[in-house]
Amino acid sequence: MLNREAERVPQRIKATTNRCADRTHALSTQFVGATLFSLLLVLISSLHAHGADKTGSITGKLDASAGEATSVAAMNRSDGKRLPGKLGAAKGKFEITGLPLGAAYDLIIDFAGARLEGINLKVPRSDYVEEQPLSEEDIETIREKAKRMNKFEDVVEIRTIQGNIQHAAVLLNKLRTRPFFGSKPGEVIWRAELWHFERPEETWVKVQEELAIILYRERIQSSAYAAKSHTFDQTLGGIELTREQTTIDLGVIKPPIAKRGIHFRAAKPEPKTDRKNKAFSSSNLFSNGG
Repeated sequence: MLNREAERVPQRIKATTNRCADRTHALSTQFVGATLFSLLLVLISSLHAHGADKTGSITGKLDASAGEATSVAAMNRSDGKRLPGKLGAAKGKFEITGLPLGAAYDLIIDFAGARLEGINLKVPRSDYVEEQPLSEEDIETIREKAKRMNKFEDVVEIRTIQGNIQHAAVLLNKLRTRPFFGSKPGEVIWRAELWHFERPEETWVKVQEELAIILYRERIQSSAYAAKSHTFDQTLGGIELTREQTTIDLGVIKPPIAKRGIHFRAAKPEPKTDRKNKAFSSSNLFSNGG
């Protein structure tokens, strides 16, 4: 009898141990499940919060002297998309909403007979700890190289060259006034382009990854070109919207330059240099009918 009871004791202990293990496993499974469910809720909430901020806006007000604008838009040069904005009921105010974040935008404002357009002249930082600007020698070197690289156009205007000791952005205004294949009397080809140069070692070279950022490429009558009033404004270019800054107010915006031609307005006054490539004005260029 005692032997039988002694045999049953280990069996009872084993059964009790198994029941405890089963309960522990069940509790552990419930805990893990609850934890995963909580983490899932946090993730969904976070994604929802980020989704609500996936677009941004640009606002501003036109100077009273600018006259009445007819349209306003933001241009993403990387994908070529132009997103229209709204001119407010209050005179001069505008707003462009629904702009995807993580992109840089150039503002385009149209007036009767004139256009004001942002131009992004930002370049990467140099490898130097203290940033160093372009020297006059750098500017002249880049200018001459850019002119020599243009074979098709016979009029090349370097509107500005900006950057640092290793990177430069160049705004070009170009014309083909000579007859070309299929051209009609009085026709010209107008091109406005943004080029980038770099100096990896001692020599300035054009960035090979891009041929050019094409701003405009039009085949038009010389009289139509001469009638253009177009101002590229640095302060209205490269406007970056991020999750940290989804709305940017540009404040009061200066009107376009009030004369015919293709103009450039810098964010800061550019130093005057003795430039060999003096820019032509459209009125002088076609004063004798081209």
